[in-house]
Amino acid sequence: MSDFPPPVHRVRVRYCETDRMAVAHHGSYVAWLEEARTEWMRARGKAYRQMEDEGNLLQVIEFTCCYHKPVDYDEIVAIAVRVAESGRAALVLEYECRRQSDSAVCATGRTKLACVGRDGKLRRLPAELVEPGL
Repeated sequence: MSDFPPPVHRVRVRYCETDRMAVAHHGSYVAWLEEARTEWMRARGKAYRQMEDEGNLLQVIEFTCCYHKPVDYDEIVAIAVRVAESGRAALVLEYECRRQSDSAVCATGRTKLACVGRDGKLRRLPAELVEPGL
């Protein structure tokens, strides 16, 4: 059983996101995880736009994704997000993508994000993104 929280985002696989076999293309997951991260932030009380307006930009400095099971055209993917590591100026998020039809894990991912200002210099993470106890 997964120790991820409930999904924060759901996507329906669009035809343009599939390959010739009608399976979701691996590149589609990049956008899906970004959407899930944006909704995760919003659920924590800080919309990404608001954070940027305050001068805090999150740069993706690492991205990994492991594909476990295929997802076909028109299937719904439920994506959960959790904080794996949290520091002063960076955090690592992990993602779990499940097919809604059978709850099978179709992909897992991980991003490392650094908080920088508009000048490109590291900044402290906004309080809404810091995970207590990590």
